[in-house]
Amino acid sequence: MRLLNTTPVPNAILDVYMKKLGSVELKILLVVVRQTLGWVDRRSINGRKEIDWISGSQLQQKTGCSKRAITEAIDRLVKMKLIEILDDYGISLTASSWRQGKPRLYYRLHKEAYKSTEDRSNTLSTSAIIAEDFSKNYQSLLQKMRITKETLQK
Repeated sequence: MRLLNTTPVPNAILDVYMKKLGSVELKILLVVVRQTLGWVDRRSINGRKEIDWISGSQLQQKTGCSKRAITEAIDRLVKMKLIEILDDYGISLTASSWRQGKPRLYYRLHKEAYKSTEDRSNTLSTSAIIAEDFSKNYQSLLQKMRITKETLQK
């Protein structure tokens, strides 16, 4: 059965993040979901719109929240890697100062928004293991370089 006039919401948003988000954060996240995944786009890989230009006034109108509350909530959502904001050139604007004065901001769900916290923690622990291995290998390489340099000088 195909449901018309509906917006698909990633399960992780409902199962994991909804209880961790404040009301303004959740409202903004849902606006981003609605403005992107809520629109059919046959040119897209998944058949849904992936990114959309959303103005500050649209966010105020759709959420009923103040400009300041929206700005703070957006900062938290970006830091949590639930949304990503891009400029006209496709550059990710992670710092709020980078977003100030931009005529257009393009919003999309961050790829991490589709992952459960378990998936995200596995990614982090894997990264930590890789970093630790790199550090060990780096120290070993440095030690070998010292020995080689000392040997060559003698």
